[in-house]
Amino acid sequence: MNPSTKPFSGQGLLIVFGSLLAGMLGAFLALSVSGTPAVAMRMLPTDLGPADALILSGKDGNVTVTNQEGRLAWSDSPSSRAYSVGCVYIDPILKGILSGVRFSSDRSKFDEEAKTQGQEFERKSKALQEKYPDLKQGDAAYESARGEYKALQVEYEKWMTALQKVQSKHMAEQVEKAYGELIAAVDIVAERKKIDFVYRFIPPTRAFESSELASAMMQVQARTFLRSPSGTDISEDVIKELGLPAAP
Repeated sequence: MNPSTKPFSGQGLLIVFGSLLAGMLGAFLALSVSGTPAVAMRMLPTDLGPADALILSGKDGNVTVTNQEGRLAWSDSPSSRAYSVGCVYIDPILKGILSGVRFSSDRSKFDEEAKTQGQEFERKSKALQEKYPDLKQGDAAYESARGEYKALQVEYEKWMTALQKVQSKHMAEQVEKAYGELIAAVDIVAERKKIDFVYRFIPPTRAFESSELASAMMQVQARTFLRSPSGTDISEDVIKELGLPAAP
């Protein structure tokens, strides 16, 4: 038999198995020392924790970050928290609420009452015109007519001043009520989305709605954010919560 094709002897097999065993032991020891085998790395979870705190080092000292009421905190002070932020363009929403049936019908009742009172003054004025037709200065009834017209004018001006005050107060009450409904909807949306601070704002890219300097400056001042991520705008969510038509 050719020596090159001679089967392994028992001693040869022992040498081969011994080499394999030594290799496996060496690999196991290497993995035990390093603790980072490729297979083990794939099986390890990617999350850190749970942990009570995270200590971040820095040149000015360490900062300990903890979970306080579901928010990242870096000290015991309530102001040292990471709060979430949202914003709402309230102008079209308030207008949408005020244009609703409840508010508009209430204004209609007020307008009808004012219209009835106004018609009473028109009736009195027409009665004076019929009482003193073609009146000219120097006529015997001129001074008497002048006095009656003047008295009616004073009465009308007093009524108009009082009406404007009542109307202004009525509109202020409606705006306050509409604002309360807006805040209630914002609270619901903010709770659902876990938002802490909600700012009123005007989108920076929205065109100005006035050609007057004073009004334009007011719109500049009302634009809280010069830039903001689109994801912080929850206006559409608030509109849906109120059941209003979508903003144009």
